[in-house]
Amino acid sequence: MSQLVFWIASSDPARARRWETLMTREGWQVSVASDVNALAADVARQRFGLVLADWSLFRPRPEEAVRRVKAASTGVSVILIAGADAGADKVIAALEAGCDDSFPDDIDDRLLLAKMKAHLRRILPSLASALDVLKSSGGELKIDRSRQEAWVKGTRTRWSLIPGLTRTEFDFLALFLQQPGKVLERGFILETVWKGQSAEVQPGTVDKHVESLRRKLGRYGPLIRTIYGVGYALRED
Repeated sequence: MSQLVFWIASSDPARARRWETLMTREGWQVSVASDVNALAADVARQRFGLVLADWSLFRPRPEEAVRRVKAASTGVSVILIAGADAGADKVIAALEAGCDDSFPDDIDDRLLLAKMKAHLRRILPSLASALDVLKSSGGELKIDRSRQEAWVKGTRTRWSLIPGLTRTEFDFLALFLQQPGKVLERGFILETVWKGQSAEVQPGTVDKHVESLRRKLGRYGPLIRTIYGVGYALRED
């Protein structure tokens, strides 16, 4: 299967970093471009992909930028993020030039992510489905986010379903698989899993959920390492 690439095209470093964090947490391959020429050249080297384009980079003639990017690869979609200052005429011109969708720049990040996934399911259903499946680097653990199911490697290469995972435990496991080997601070885990409600959750709750998840993973539980004074990391070495 060809790798699906997600490009972030923006001249706003803060916004680019926020979107990059949003996508990499999904385990997606992300590339950031702050120049239309560099973006088009990179797109031309790939077969499939999705460009999240900030109006700041595509102005003043977004239709020309869209045509250039779309001409670089027939398997690339472009989603434009534009504020009220862009003007309806400019957004319409971009859509008529081949832009696949447009969202307001104050869109909630969770809604943006959901809309991107919905777009992928429409145009590339097989690749979109594959994005929902995450495996650990050593091939011992696997989850399917679309089905909210997780498995461990059993005997003779067979997979065994992990029974009784709560939604929160599943989210923890997904987060560890999305960030293999990286040390995840407790605050980061709280913010990512509980999002806007993290302030209402006690930090010790993270430790309790990790311990419960370890028990349910059985012999693979120790793969989730405690990094004392910091947080946790999924490591198979």
